[in-house]
Amino acid sequence: MKHIRGLISTTQALRHTFLAPPTFPQTQFLRYTLIPVIAQPQSRFYSIRRRPANAQLLARSKQVKDEDIRSQHVQIVNEEGGLDSPMRLRDALNSFDRSENFLLQVSPGSIDRPPVCKIVSRVALREQERAKAKVTHAAKTAVKQIELNWAIDAHDLAHRLKQLTTFLEKGRKVEIILTRKKGKRPPNVEEVKHLMDSVMQTTKEADAVQMRPMEGEPGKHVILVVKKRD
Repeated sequence: MKHIRGLISTTQALRHTFLAPPTFPQTQFLRYTLIPVIAQPQSRFYSIRRRPANAQLLARSKQVKDEDIRSQHVQIVNEEGGLDSPMRLRDALNSFDRSENFLLQVSPGSIDRPPVCKIVSRVALREQERAKAKVTHAAKTAVKQIELNWAIDAHDLAHRLKQLTTFLEKGRKVEIILTRKKGKRPPNVEEVKHLMDSVMQTTKEADAVQMRPMEGEPGKHVILVVKKRD
């Protein structure tokens, strides 16, 4: 009987070791806590197609117009500057002559509001772009002026030459005036040579050329007109 009781005890021990359900520390279950997800309500007016984040960023960087507008409904800015009632995109596109106009999205929509759009004249847009290009061209062709004293100190000279480089890199034409300030001592030969060499070296490094021959006399009054090579 002692042997039987000993055998039963050994069997129970093995069963307890290999068949008992495993136990885990309580902290291990905390990693797998489920978080409920709340679904977004659908608009009763229109639907928005979901796009990747990169596509949304790309859409913001360019004009969204006509069939590229990603909504079934839109609101149109009227001639008084107000907003018309929401309407289907396809109806909005059929409401005007598309050979002369296009529908431009000026404000993106949200879950409860359709995008705001405006009917834009192609002719008017071209005129605006032409006028903007004209202003930009006028700004680029305007002559910038930099005046340098023959006896200028090293710090001021470095600052002015940096300005010169910036203007030239932007494609601007620059008129450089080298002169002597009234009431100041006349420059010596070394100062004249140093300033002339510094200006010439800066224009060379910026790949600029003289637009016309140099005017004046070094040490007194000199005018140089330079521009970056095309």
